[in-house]
Amino acid sequence: MERDLRVYRALLLLLPGAYRREHGEELERLFRDALGDWRRERGEPGAAFWLAVAWDTLRAAAAEWWRALGEVARPDPARTVGEQMSSLVGDVRFALRQVVRQPAHGFMVVLLMAVGIAGNAAVFRVFDGLFLRPLPFEESERLVDLDETAPEWNLEFVGIAYPDFVAWRRSNRTFEGMAVLSTDGANFYDGTSPEHVSLVEASHDLDDVLGIEPELGRFFTPEEDTPDGPQVVLLTRGFWERRFAGDPSVVGRTVSLNGRTREIIGVLPRTADFVADVDLWLPLREDPDAANGWYLAGIGRLRDGVTPQQARADLLAIHRGMIEERDVNEITSPVVNSMRERHLGDARMSSAFLFGAVAIVLLIACANIAGLMFARALAREHEIAVRLAMGAPRGRIVRQLLTESALLALIGALAGAALGIRGSGFLVGRLAEQLPAWVRFDLDARFLAFTLAVTAGCTVLFGLGPALHAARRTSPTLTGSARATVSARRRRALSTLVAGEVALAVALLVVGGLSVLDAHRVAHIEPGFATQGVSTYRVGLPAARYPDSAARLAFVDAYLERLRAIPGVEGATVSNNLPLSGHWGWFFTVEDAPERAEGESNPVVLMRSVTPGYFGAMDVHILQGRAFDDFDGREDSAQVAIVNETFVRTHMADGRDPIGRRIHGGGGNPWLTVVGVARDVKHYGLDEPMRPGVYQPIRQVPVSVFYVALRTAPGAVSPIPSARAVTAELDPEMPLFSERTMQAILDESLWTRRATSWLIAAFSGVALLLAVAGLYGVISYSVAQRTREIGVRMALGARAAQVRGQVVRQGMAVVGAGVVVGLAAALAMAGLVSRILSQVEATEPLVYVGVCLLLAAVAVGANWFPARRAAALDPMTVLRGE
Repeated sequence: MERDLRVYRALLLLLPGAYRREHGEELERLFRDALGDWRRERGEPGAAFWLAVAWDTLRAAAAEWWRALGEVARPDPARTVGEQMSSLVGDVRFALRQVVRQPAHGFMVVLLMAVGIAGNAAVFRVFDGLFLRPLPFEESERLVDLDETAPEWNLEFVGIAYPDFVAWRRSNRTFEGMAVLSTDGANFYDGTSPEHVSLVEASHDLDDVLGIEPELGRFFTPEEDTPDGPQVVLLTRGFWERRFAGDPSVVGRTVSLNGRTREIIGVLPRTADFVADVDLWLPLREDPDAANGWYLAGIGRLRDGVTPQQARADLLAIHRGMIEERDVNEITSPVVNSMRERHLGDARMSSAFLFGAVAIVLLIACANIAGLMFARALAREHEIAVRLAMGAPRGRIVRQLLTESALLALIGALAGAALGIRGSGFLVGRLAEQLPAWVRFDLDARFLAFTLAVTAGCTVLFGLGPALHAARRTSPTLTGSARATVSARRRRALSTLVAGEVALAVALLVVGGLSVLDAHRVAHIEPGFATQGVSTYRVGLPAARYPDSAARLAFVDAYLERLRAIPGVEGATVSNNLPLSGHWGWFFTVEDAPERAEGESNPVVLMRSVTPGYFGAMDVHILQGRAFDDFDGREDSAQVAIVNETFVRTHMADGRDPIGRRIHGGGGNPWLTVVGVARDVKHYGLDEPMRPGVYQPIRQVPVSVFYVALRTAPGAVSPIPSARAVTAELDPEMPLFSERTMQAILDESLWTRRATSWLIAAFSGVALLLAVAGLYGVISYSVAQRTREIGVRMALGARAAQVRGQVVRQGMAVVGAGVVVGLAAALAMAGLVSRILSQVEATEPLVYVGVCLLLAAVAVGANWFPARRAAALDPMTVLRGE
C-alpha cells in the first residue's frame, strides 16, 4: 500500500500546489478506498488500474490549471474596456523595460525559445505538406487511389490491368467516375530542335474525375481514346510557355512524337501538374481485349457518403465475377486507398519520430526557460513581496509576470519560425523531387496557427508555474529557517525538472543513435554493382524510324562500338533496367523442379535484357558458368539466360547444378538454358530484400527504350558530352535524357533515410546540450544557495576535494535518475523504433552503452565547474559576508 501511495503522490505533483494543500488528504483517502476495492474485486492492481488513475489525475490537473489561468486572465469588472486595454499596454511596456534592464536573461530565454520553435516549425511545414494540405481538386476528400494487389506473387501493388479497369468502370455502383493513366517519355520535334519530353497517357474521363478544364482547346474525346483514334496531344501550361512562349495560336498545330505526327488540341491549366509533373498529355488508346499486363495507375471519385472500404467491396465483387474469362483474377484483387495513404503512408512513421524529436527538444527548452524564470522570480522576490504587501492582487502580479514571459516567447517564436522556414527549405526542396506532384510545402494559415499555438502553450508551460509561485509570497521579510526550507524545496523541484530533461534527452539520444547507426550500416551494404566511375543515361528509339527488332539491334551494335571508342571509356553496355532504376517482372518455372507446396508463392522474377558487356561494365560478378557473348541470342543459337543467387535459392532449391538447366517464362516464350549464375544485386535499394532475377541477351528481348551505362577510368572526365555527340551523329533527332551517375542514383536512394537519421541525431544533440545546460544551472544555483553552509564546513576543516566530491555526487545523482528513466522509456519504445530500422535491433547494446558513456562524460563536465567554484570559496570571506 505504501509503495502505491508514493506513486500516487508523485502523480499528484501534476496538480497546482494550492489545490494539493487543500484537497491532498481527501484525494489520498479516496485513492486508498479505490485501491482496496480493486484488490478485493480483481486482485493486485495492474496497468488498467494505473492508466485509469493517471487519466483521472491528468484531467483534474488540466481543469485546475485552466481555472487558475482563468483567474489570472479574468478582467476586473469594475474597470472599463479602455482601462483594461490601458492596463495591458502598461504591462507590455513594463515587460519591455524589464527585458532591457536584464538583457542576458532575455537573450537566453529568446535563444532557447527560438531553438525549440525552429525545429517544430520546420518539421510541421513538412508534416503539413504531406498530411494536412488538401489536394488542389474539387472535393478532394472523395478522390481515391486505385490499384491491384497480388500477395501470391509477393507484390503489394501490381498496377491495374486495362480489362479490369473497363469492367470496374462499367459495372460499379460506388464511384461517380474513375480513370487510369501511365507515365512515359517520348522524343519531341517541332521542326526546331529535338527534345525528350515526359508525358502522361490518360483515359478520356480523367478530366471529369478531377474536374480539370483546359485553358485552351478541349480534352480528349472517347473516340480519340481508342487504338485507332486520331493522334492528338495536350500541352501542359509550363511546357506551352517554355516551348511555345505562350502562343495561343498553338492549338491546331502538328508536332512529331517518336516520329509520329500529332495534333495539338489544347493547353491544360497548372492544376494538371498536380497529377504528374510532365510536359504532354496523350490519350491512352488502350485495347480492352489486349493482354498488356498490369501497369496502369488509377484515380477514382467516390459517390457522396461512400467509404473506401465500401468501394473496394464493390470492385471486388466485379473483379471476382470476371474469373471465368480472366482466371488470373483469382490471384489479383482491387485495392482502394486514400491518395495520401497510398503514396505517403510509408512517411508517417518517420514524420512521427521527427515530430516526437522536436517536441522533446521544445519540452527541454521550456524546462530550462522555466528554471530561468524561477531564478528571475527569486531575484525579484523582494519587489514582488513589497507589491503584495501594498495590496496588489495576486492575479495582477501573475498577469504581469505572464506578460513578460509572453513577450519573450513571442520574440523567440518569431526568430524560431524564421529559422525553421529557412532550415526547412533545403529539406522540402529535396522531398518535392521524390514525392507526387500534388504534394506542396507552401506556407499557409495552418503553419501560422501552429506556431502561435505552440508559442501560447510554451508561455503557459514555462511561465505560469514561476508566476504563480512568485505570487504566493506574502511578506518581504523571511526568517532564515523559512528561507532554508523554501530553498531546499526549490532545489528539489529544479532537480526533478532537470532529471526529466535528462530522461527525455536519453530517450531521444537512443533513438538518434539507433537511426544513425542503421543509416551507416545500410550505406555500407555491398550493392553488388559498380558505383564509382559509371555514368548513365537513357535513349528512346522512335518506332517510325526503328520499326522492328533488326533495326533496333543494328543501332545498338553501331552505337556501342562508337561509345567504346570514347577516350577514357573502359566499358559500355545497354540494358532495359539498371540497378535502382525500375522493375520489369515475369514468372518463371524450372524444368524438372519439384512442385511447390500448397500455399507456397511463386515470386515475381526481375527480368533484365542486357548486352554481352553488361557484367564487365557494371562489375556484376559471375559466380558459376559464363557471361553472355556475341553469339548468344542469335537465331541459329539456343536461347540462354543467366540467373542470380536468389533465383537459385527460390527456384532451384533441390541442390542440382543450375548450369545447363532450363527455365521457362510462360506463354509462348521459349525455354532458356542457364549458362551462368550472377552475384545478387541490390536492384531495389540497399535496405530492400533481394528478389530472384534473370538476365537475357538483348538479342532475345530487344527493347526500344533503354539505359546506357559507361564505365570510365579513374580521373577521366564525364563521357556524357561525347556520348551526346555520338548520338547526334547516328540520329540527329534523338536526345539523351535521365543523365546521372550511378553514385548519384545510389545517394538519392539513401537520401530520405539519411536525412531522417541525421535530423533525429541533430535534435538529439540539441536536447543533450539543453539538458546539460539545465544541469549546470541547477548545480550552480544549488552552490549559490549553500554558500554559507559550504563556508562553515570548510571553516570546520572540510577539504576542497570533499566539497568538490559532494557537489559532483549531487549532480550525478540527478543525472543517474534521469538516465534510468530515459533508458526505461527508450526500451519501452523499442517496438515503435524498430519500424524505422532495417539493419539494427532496437535494443542494440552498443547504442545504449554509448549514450550512457556520452551523457556521463558531459554530465561530469557540467558538474565539475560549479564544484570547483564551491571548493575555491574562502570560508572567512563567506562568513564575514553573512
